[in-house]
Amino acid sequence: MSQRRKAKAASRREEARREAERLLRQARRRRGLAVLGVVLLVVGLVVAGVIIWQGAQATYLDDVSRRPQGSDTSGGIPVSADGVPGTAPDAPRLDVYLDVQSPASVAFWTAQAEDLERLRADGTVALWLHLVGFVDGGINGFSTRAGEAAVVVADRSPEQFLAFLDGAFARRAAGAEKLNDPDLAELGLEVGVSQDVVDKFTDGLFDRWFVAATQQAERDGVEDTPTIRLDGRTLEADWAAEGALAEAVGTAVAG
Repeated sequence: MSQRRKAKAASRREEARREAERLLRQARRRRGLAVLGVVLLVVGLVVAGVIIWQGAQATYLDDVSRRPQGSDTSGGIPVSADGVPGTAPDAPRLDVYLDVQSPASVAFWTAQAEDLERLRADGTVALWLHLVGFVDGGINGFSTRAGEAAVVVADRSPEQFLAFLDGAFARRAAGAEKLNDPDLAELGLEVGVSQDVVDKFTDGLFDRWFVAATQQAERDGVEDTPTIRLDGRTLEADWAAEGALAEAVGTAVAG
């Protein structure tokens, strides 16, 4: 083979080698981009999952700094076996959502308060009360005024909390269309709340908390009051019928 042909053959081999290397580098880049794309997709899904999870965990009450003692981020106020708010015993959790301005809540308390007290006192349930403003919520609504006054009592005069609620529902059951500020102040003094605490009923101590607790109840699927849940399970009954609560709780605990 002549020198010229040898040179041409060598040149073609070199070109073929360079082309093969170019194709190899191109294939590696494509694989690298594909892997990077998969990695970025996975990272994006993880980040989105974390954001969604964090959003699901957040509540309207997370950013409310002033809360009644012992309350949690669902808006529940725990009541001990002795009837004092702040702590709850180790027992099935009974969440009771009430609105003082709601006729159905009034009927519930009138018919079930005695059994509710017994179930709480004997440790059958851990009672968590949720006071909300569904009927006429907002800062100036009568639901909010009565509910917030009760929350002030729970925080500042806890021994009188349940007596205050008893009195509020009793006045409504006796025909009071609504409880205004003077009514609530009078009731507080009647059940033994000090004047200093009564004076705080209109100070707006828990305005933000009460509104946020009402919003959180709605977010948690509570559509009306009363709503009764045992360990997260909604109980259904005719709450105006005496004995309905004891029966519903007994059936749920046994089953």
